[in-house]
Amino acid sequence: MSDPRWDPLFEDLEHQFAAEREAEHGQLAAETERLRVARLGLRDRLLAAGTGARVTIEDRSGGAHRLRLEAVGADWVAGRADEPAGLLIARIDAVDGVVFAAADRQRSIGAVDDDPLRARMGFGFVLRVLARRRAHIALGLVRGGRVSGTPARAGADHVDVAIHDAGSSPRGSEVRQVRTLAFRAIAWVRTAARGDVGLI
Repeated sequence: MSDPRWDPLFEDLEHQFAAEREAEHGQLAAETERLRVARLGLRDRLLAAGTGARVTIEDRSGGAHRLRLEAVGADWVAGRADEPAGLLIARIDAVDGVVFAAADRQRSIGAVDDDPLRARMGFGFVLRVLARRRAHIALGLVRGGRVSGTPARAGADHVDVAIHDAGSSPRGSEVRQVRTLAFRAIAWVRTAARGDVGLI
């Protein structure tokens, strides 16, 4: 038969044990979350921010682009730009910084829901789509400067661009030269028409 004098002591011990177990569980959950956030890459942050998020992309050439996110690929991010209007596709390796709108910053560290197909679409894939559609594009270079023309073909790590005036044909005498640019030299690609990149 139990002694009722010990009941308060046992109740107190049970409460202490429950509180310690809850605190330990909370610490474990906090540590798990810290580890998850520590593993996030910039691509993950942009992906988690989601379509429609407002960001300013700062590229290696010193440019800043205010965008509404449209898509994130294997190594690029695309968004609608306000000035000048059009679709801008930036190589993530050429991004120095991102300023998230206040409403999107917390969401950018959330869980990532990645599209496996888009996760395999690299920068070269985007340039090959633009070449097939014979889209007139502007390219911002990492070291500064811009190139304007039509991508003729894209290899594994480079693209041939036929340099010509906007509105002219990328054939014959209209083409001033063809430049071959390594992907690593390109910070971003801009096209006036969103439909030029059918995957977005």
